[in-house]
Parts: sequence; structure tokens; C-alpha cells
Amino acid sequence: MTGRFQIRLSFSTSEIDDICTEALRESHYMPAKPAPIRIDRFVEKHFECNTGYDDLQQGVMGYTLFSGKGKVLEVMLSNKIDDGKKSSDRRVRSTWAHEAGHCLLHANLFIEEAGQLSFSQTEGKNTNIEGRKILCRDNDIKPVSRTYDGRWWEWQANRCIGGLLLPKSLVGDALADILDTSVMTGVPILSPKNRIKAEEILVETFDVNPVVARIRLGEMFPENKGQLEF
Repeated sequence: MTGRFQIRLSFSTSEIDDICTEALRESHYMPAKPAPIRIDRFVEKHFECNTGYDDLQQGVMGYTLFSGKGKVLEVMLSNKIDDGKKSSDRRVRSTWAHEAGHCLLHANLFIEEAGQLSFSQTEGKNTNIEGRKILCRDNDIKPVSRTYDGRWWEWQANRCIGGLLLPKSLVGDALADILDTSVMTGVPILSPKNRIKAEEILVETFDVNPVVARIRLGEMFPENKGQLEF
């Protein structure tokens, strides 16, 4: 096992989606119809923790602080993220969702039990085991892509950006008018001609940056030109 943790938590992509959906519903922050998720309020209320913005060190976008029993104590974002532009406001939303991913998936890593944790001074710079804190830097927070640097906890937190800001059921409802149905499987499919339109709908409906919408569409409706042209 490599990395700062002696154990590795494994979740399938569908499990992460289910965890995100359940948490939104439990906290009553899952909208009844497609709309932007109130992600900052969700973090504060669902985890019953201190939240806000602070003057964090250069390059740090946010952090999550846990107790020795695995409870989320604090989630803070840098007060330098938002420069007043719409894209920056949406990046703030992605950062809240990333930190929420750590809260949902990684609290067990910080429980003070013998043999639970292994602290390495040489691997990684975004985890503070003694301080029970995950620091997230500007290059840590991004929608999931094919790139993977081995820090599985950051990959998982990034996977929660789509799960929390673009819940599958609401995405399906938002795109209902432009989705087709597969004649072979009966499942909804997105044709290539409607992909740009679908991205635009998700961006405006859920208040996310285009790259977040594009990656979520790729997860939910993979391009498969061979089958579409069959």
C-alpha cells in the first residue's frame, strides 16, 4: 500500500453517486426538480460543522478538519477563490463539493485507533494526519478525468463534484426533451448532435462550469458512435 494511509477505501463510481444522492436527500437539499444544489448550506447542515472562508496559505483552496472520532469539525475555503466572475463562483461551488466528498468518504481515515493510520513524511503534502486535516490545493480540485496521480482520496473527492452538483436523477429530468431511447436496451441515450445542447442545459440549470457538465455527460452518456451508427 502506498500513500499516507495504511488502509485504502474503495468505492465504485455508482457507490459514490449513491452516497451523494442519499446525503442530499437526508439533509433535504435535493431539489424536487432540476436546479442548482445549495452546496455550501448542505455542507454546513448535513455535517453540522463550522464552515466559511478564511485567508488560507497561498495555493490552498480549502481544507476539511476532522475530530479524533471521525466527525467533521470544520470546512473552510480560501477567501481568494472568488474574483467576482461567474466561472469563479462556479469554481467555488465545485470546491465546496470536493470538500464535501472528503466529509462523506474519508472520515474513517482520521479515527484514532491503533493501526488505523500510517503517517509518511515523504509522500504527499495535502494531508496532515496529526492535525486530522486534508488540505486541498488548486491542482487537487478538478472534475474527474483520465489523469490519476495515485492519490485515491483526491480522486474520490473529485468524483463527488458530479455526484453532488449534478445528481443523476435531476440530470435525466433536465435533459428529458433531448434524450433518445436505445432500441436495443431501452435506456436513455444522448446523440452526438445533442451533446453541446445538453452541456449548455446542465451549465445553466445547475450553475456549474462547462467542464463539470461535460465530464458528467461523459459518465452518464458515454459516446459510442459504433452503436449509434449501427
